[in-house]
Amino acid sequence: MITDEGLNRIRDLIATDFEKGQLGTGTNAVTTSDTDLQTKKAGTDIDLEIATTDRQITVTYTNPSTGTLDTYTEYKTFNDASSYDYDRIVFTGVAQTTSEDLIIIKRYFMRRS
Repeated sequence: MITDEGLNRIRDLIATDFEKGQLGTGTNAVTTSDTDLQTKKAGTDIDLEIATTDRQITVTYTNPSTGTLDTYTEYKTFNDASSYDYDRIVFTGVAQTTSEDLIIIKRYFMRRS
């Protein structure tokens, strides 16, 4: 059985590898073989805010209202240096305007199976 300390070590290894998030406008369904966003939007690859608690990682991505604006439908978490994409989500279009930041918060839980 993996101990809580072991799960937290795995959490730390993963958390230090998360680097950036990016938005896109693609609508294709997510698959386990995805290697990038369908239609990534230049200027939205932004450093992530990472927080860790017991067996959990919280990732916060903020595209500021002064940034690249569009109607976004997909997001990914990735490591820019290694070009690894860790996840991709597709959602109903969110139109970002100059009056509000677009914030995506994701939580990853380290669990025993």
